[in-house]
Amino acid sequence: MNRNIFINMENEIFKGNLLDVGLDNQGIVYNVYKQFNDNINVEYISGKDERKNIMEDYYDNCILLFSFDKLCFNFKKKNFIMNIHRYLNKNGFLHIWDIDKGYNKIFCGDIKIAVPGGKLKKIKIRDFNILKNSSKENTLKLLEDYFKVLDFRNSDGIYYIKAKKKILSSFKRNSKL
Repeated sequence: MNRNIFINMENEIFKGNLLDVGLDNQGIVYNVYKQFNDNINVEYISGKDERKNIMEDYYDNCILLFSFDKLCFNFKKKNFIMNIHRYLNKNGFLHIWDIDKGYNKIFCGDIKIAVPGGKLKKIKIRDFNILKNSSKENTLKLLEDYFKVLDFRNSDGIYYIKAKKKILSSFKRNSKL
């Protein structure tokens, strides 16, 4: 079953340095960010090669726009979250928009995203891997050691999470890495 989904990002405000982690976001995050920022500093990660350019304890925001579900295994997702935790500054925020799909499920969606300027961006997501869990419950569980969830919304098979970086003791940080 194909879903038609609408997400309104027209009024999303991200201040400070931004780390955009995603593959095919079609400039969505950039368009949202530039609307409310004069000094634009957006870093993009779309693969391991770009990771060497990313600074630790630097970014105010990290955005995952339909990119977290691209990782199949929980241990990879956990390592990914640990890395994001390192990249964000002490007051950093993580924003995740992703599909709510558990094991033995598929997802087919045509997603329309409203961005500033009255424009609509369209994304097609097809996930037929029944052995992958990208559910909201799984993501919330993976975040709990490193982030405090401040906002959570779920609608039409898509969830949004806004979380703030937790300050870890040096013992806890070293034991987890």
